[in-house]
Amino acid sequence: MRPASWTWLDDTAFGPVAFLLLAHPQGRGTAGLAALLGLAEPGRRLPELGDRIAVRRPGRAVVRGADGGPLLEVAAGERWSAFVAGGGPVALVVGLDPLARRAPLPEVELYLALGTTGGRIRLGISRRAPSRARSPRRSGPA
Repeated sequence: MRPASWTWLDDTAFGPVAFLLLAHPQGRGTAGLAALLGLAEPGRRLPELGDRIAVRRPGRAVVRGADGGPLLEVAAGERWSAFVAGGGPVALVVGLDPLARRAPLPEVELYLALGTTGGRIRLGISRRAPSRARSPRRSGPA
């Protein structure tokens, strides 16, 4: 069984960030997933993962491995999808403890708080590579 997922947008001290939480209802396999993705423990510098989240279409995103191959597909809201597709950063969070699918927001918030203080979540930042598109050259005085 694949992990459950939760997505949301939040304003942080670093500006707007899309969050993606992955957790398994029985806590299975998430430590391996976190290691495969190169995520860090709370309190450590967040690793820059590169372009690990791709929006396939509004409402669907793919988490990719280091080789760029798809690891899993997740449901995502349209605003979240548009933000990420537009180049917004994604905080990728993997919980090591069980969390029920469709857990309500208060339960997810408590899970994140306890996971952070207890060292039971892993984190990283995924960003799209900057576009190399050239701006048109102007000739002559402006």
